[in-house]
Amino acid sequence: MAVFSAGSLARAQTNYDTPYTFSTLIDYTAGVNPNGIAVDAGGTVYVSDANNAKICKFGADRILHTIGGAQGQPGSTDGAAGDSRFNNPEGITLDGSGDVIVADSGNSTIRKISAAGVVTTLAGTAGVVGYADGTGGSAQFNTPVGIVVDGAGNIFVADQGNDTIRKITPSGVVTTLAGIAGAKGSADGAGAAARFDRPAGMALDQGGNLYVADSTNELIRKITPSGVVSTLAGFAGAAGTADGTGAAARFYFPIGVAVDTQGSVFVVEQTGETVRKITPSGEVNTVAGTPGVYGGADGTGASALFDFPVGIAVDSGGALYVADNGAASVRKGTFGGPPQFQSEPGDRLVAAGASATFTVSVSGTPPFAYQWTFNGTPIAGADSPSFSVAEATESDAGSYAVVVTNGLGSATSHAALLSVSSGASARIVNISTRAMVGTGGNILIPGFVVSGSGMETLLIRGGGPALSQFSVSGFLQDPILSVLDSQGHPLAYNQRWGSNSDPAQVANAASSVGAFPFAAGSADCALIVSVPAGAYTVQITGVNGSTGIALAEVYEISSTGTRLANISTRAEVGTGANIVIPGFVVSGNGTERLLVRSDGPALAQFGVAGFLAQPSLGIFDATGTEIASNVAWGTDPGSAAIASAASSVGAFAFVAGSDDSAKLISLQEGAYTVQVAGVGGTSGVALAEIYELP
Repeated sequence: MAVFSAGSLARAQTNYDTPYTFSTLIDYTAGVNPNGIAVDAGGTVYVSDANNAKICKFGADRILHTIGGAQGQPGSTDGAAGDSRFNNPEGITLDGSGDVIVADSGNSTIRKISAAGVVTTLAGTAGVVGYADGTGGSAQFNTPVGIVVDGAGNIFVADQGNDTIRKITPSGVVTTLAGIAGAKGSADGAGAAARFDRPAGMALDQGGNLYVADSTNELIRKITPSGVVSTLAGFAGAAGTADGTGAAARFYFPIGVAVDTQGSVFVVEQTGETVRKITPSGEVNTVAGTPGVYGGADGTGASALFDFPVGIAVDSGGALYVADNGAASVRKGTFGGPPQFQSEPGDRLVAAGASATFTVSVSGTPPFAYQWTFNGTPIAGADSPSFSVAEATESDAGSYAVVVTNGLGSATSHAALLSVSSGASARIVNISTRAMVGTGGNILIPGFVVSGSGMETLLIRGGGPALSQFSVSGFLQDPILSVLDSQGHPLAYNQRWGSNSDPAQVANAASSVGAFPFAAGSADCALIVSVPAGAYTVQITGVNGSTGIALAEVYEISSTGTRLANISTRAEVGTGANIVIPGFVVSGNGTERLLVRSDGPALAQFGVAGFLAQPSLGIFDATGTEIASNVAWGTDPGSAAIASAASSVGAFAFVAGSDDSAKLISLQEGAYTVQVAGVGGTSGVALAEIYELP
C-alpha cells in the first residue's frame, strides 16, 4: 500500500452512505492488465488489455479466454480472432447482437469482434491519425478511448485526441456529435458550442443520454440525444476528492463511467483511486476506495483499495466491475446491505371479476427471495416481484404485502389494500391508437389526462413489429417510445422493451391487463410509469427517422383515487389501413358518457400545417358495428350540447360551421374504436379526442 502526495489538492469530507463491498474476480495471475470493461446479461465479463494488445472474456467457466489479438503482438489485422491484431485497445462495449465493439486507440480505428469471432474495422484507417467525418475508412480519429453503443446500433466514441464526441451509424457514417477538433475547453452547449479536454469513458442511460468522463477538466458531462452538453458534477479544472452535489463535488482524473438501471452514474478515478456514485439528482458519494491511497485490498467502502482503476461497468443486478489496471485485476463490487424498497405496492380498487397486480422493486445485494402475504398469511407460490389477483371477488379484498430477503437481512413492504366493488362505476381503463408514424410534426402523439388525487400506474406500449401477427403491412420496424409531462419534460423512455431493467415485470403487467404479448427480443417498446393527476403525451417515433404503422397503448395497472379522464391522438390520416384508429375500453357498471371529436380545420389556430380539411368520425363497438358517426359537428342534432360539453371539460371550442366532427355518446362496459378518415379519401393531420363527461 502507498499514499500519493497531492500537494495543493482540494480535500473535503468523503461520505460512504452507500458503501460497496469489493472482491477480486480476476487476479494478476491471469496475465491481463485491464483497461476497458463490459459485462453482458449472462454475467460474462469482457476486457481490453492495452499493454498486451488483446481482448479477453471471462465467463461461467471462470477461465480467461483471448477473443481478439495476441499477447504482446500489436497490429491492425482483421480476420479470425486468432489471426487478428490490436494496438493499445482501450474502450470496449457490447451491441444488441452480442458483438464486441472496441476503440482501438493505437490504430485510431473502431473495430468489431462478431459473436462468431471475426474481427473487422468499422471506421477509421489503421495508422492514419487525424480528424474527418465520413463513412468507414474515410473517417479519421485521434486516439479514441471511450465507446458505447445504443439499442439502434449507433456507436458513440470519445475521440480523446480530438477532444470531441463522435457518432457512427449502423451503416458506418461518422459524424461529430459535440465539440470541435483541437479546441479544448469546458464550455457547455449544443453540438459544436461545447468543449472537452481529453474525454475518456462513456456510458448511456435508458433515456438515450450519454455520460462522459471529461478527465482533464475533472468533470462528468451529460449529452442529450440531440447533442446538448451540460455538466452533471464537478468544477472545471478543480481536482479534489470532495463529495457533494453538482458543482460542489470534486473529482481527481475521472476516467471511467457506467450507468445502472436506476439512472445512477458510477465513476472511477484513475488518480483519486476511488469509485464514486452520482445519483439522478446530482449528489456525489464515494462508495469504495480511500482518496489518495492505492493498493489491492478487498473490503467494504474505505477498506477496499484500488491501484490505477481505469474502467467500470455495471450489470443488470447493480453489481459493479472495475478494471483495476495497476493491480492487474478485475474487481467486483456489490451493494453491502439488506433489501431496500425503491417502489412499494399501491392500493387497488377494482370491479368484481377484474384483475389486480401488485409490484415492488428493491435495491441491495442480490439474489433476492420474495414472499407475498394476504392479511399477514403467506401466499403459496407468490415468490416474484409482482403478484396478481385474477378475477377478483369480495373474498380477495384485504391487505397485500411482500417480504424480501437476501443474505444480509430482510424487509417488509407497506401493506397495500385491495378493494373489490360489485358496483364500480363505469370508467375508461385503457386506450390505444393505430396510425401512421411519419417524421417531424407527423409522428404519432397520443395524449391523456389523469384526474383525481393520488397516483395512476400505467403500462404504456409502442407496438411495431408486433402488428405483423395481425397481418398489418408496412409496420414501423424499430419504434421509440417517450412519455412527457404537460410542460414537455421527458418522464420515461424506451427503445426495445427487453431493455427494461425488469422485462418480466413488463410482460406480467401486459398479461394482467389483457394485452397481447410482445415477442422476446422484439423491437417493440414498453414501460411502466406512475404519474399523479395531470396531462401527459406519448410520442412514437422511428429510429433514424424511419416511418410505418404503429400502435400506441396506455393501460391502467392500478390507481389510488385517480382515473383516465380524457385521451387524444394527433397523427397523419391516410387512406385504407392508414387512417387513424384510436381505441378505448370502458370498465365497470352503468354507462360512461363521452364527448368524441375529430379535429381538422381547428388545428390551424395552433399553427399545424397540412391539417385534414374535412374529417369524418365513426364510433364502433367490439363487433365492428358502427354505432355513431358525424361529419361537420354543426350538422349534429345535439350540436349545442356538444359545444356545452366541450366547454365543461376544458376543450378548445370549434368554430361554428367548421368541418370538424364531434359526437356525444353514452357507452356501457366494453371495447370500442374510433375511426378518423378524410371525406372523399383525403389525407392530412388530425386530432382525435375522447373526453369523459361528468
